Amino acid sequence: MRRLSVVALPLALTAGSTPVTAQWPPERFENLRVLPDTIPQRELIDLMAGFTRALGVRCSHCHMGEEGAPLSTYDFPNDEKPTKRKAREMLRMVQAINGQHLAGLDDRADPPVRVQCVTCHGGRTTPRQLEDLLLLAYQTGGLDSTLAAYRTLREEYYGRAAYDFGSVPLTTVAADVRRSSLADATALLALNVEMNPNSAFAKREHGRSAIWLAFRDQGVEAGNTRYRALREAYGQAAFPEFNLNDLGYALLRTGKPAEAIAVFELNVDAFPQSANTHDSLGEAYAAAGDIPRAIASYEKSLELNPRNANAEAKLKELKGR
Repeated sequence: MRRLSVVALPLALTAGSTPVTAQWPPERFENLRVLPDTIPQRELIDLMAGFTRALGVRCSHCHMGEEGAPLSTYDFPNDEKPTKRKAREMLRMVQAINGQHLAGLDDRADPPVRVQCVTCHGGRTTPRQLEDLLLLAYQTGGLDSTLAAYRTLREEYYGRAAYDFGSVPLTTVAADVRRSSLADATALLALNVEMNPNSAFAKREHGRSAIWLAFRDQGVEAGNTRYRALREAYGQAAFPEFNLNDLGYALLRTGKPAEAIAVFELNVDAFPQSANTHDSLGEAYAAAGDIPRAIASYEKSLELNPRNANAEAKLKELKGR
């Protein structure tokens, strides 16, 4: 039997000559525009069944017929549905990929890799990534809509190849959402920890965002309290030196020197032997006008790393005032 490429959409190419009760399967197929009209009956039926499984749809997705009704009542030759016309283009595309583009590669595997409908669709009608769907939900309905969309998709598709429910997609969405709302981004990252409780990455990203939000909106005391609670829950590993350092500078850039100092102090407490943590704290003290403490921090940084040219230059500048 001739092997056919499996395609990216259910094809709507089969037959039957009338929309009312007819022989099923038909003796011959009508209105085949891409597949050969000599294709064996069983081969075409199996091919169509593969399309429905790969997209998670039924025959009525492309063909004119009532869901649940006998296939003998379907008007298969009818081209009215746009999905059927799209399917033909998908078939042409996949035939070109397999027959021309991939076929022209050197040193192909044996048997060769071939594009199939599941390659892109993975059980979904539209092959969008989870991140795209969540961002669309946020743009149209805000945080509540996004959280609901995630839970609905996870309930329906978890354990299948359709979407990645690991810790990366929600982090990616949160990074985009953060541009407009740090609070919403933090809520998405909290959901990420809930859904991926064993992910150190999810905890690290949520921890940074949560204490950033607390320091920014509620001040030093609230920020310190939030940090201690999350450090107890997630462990110190969720608050690496570079994360706290970046957060301190973010607060410093947005005109919150007291909050920045508090974050840098937390970093010094967690990483007392790091010349960089003391250097950053010195910069925050200097920005706040606390020259004596700035000098003390830079001196400690230089003690830990005598080759710290930045600390040396800052000390000369501060002591010369």
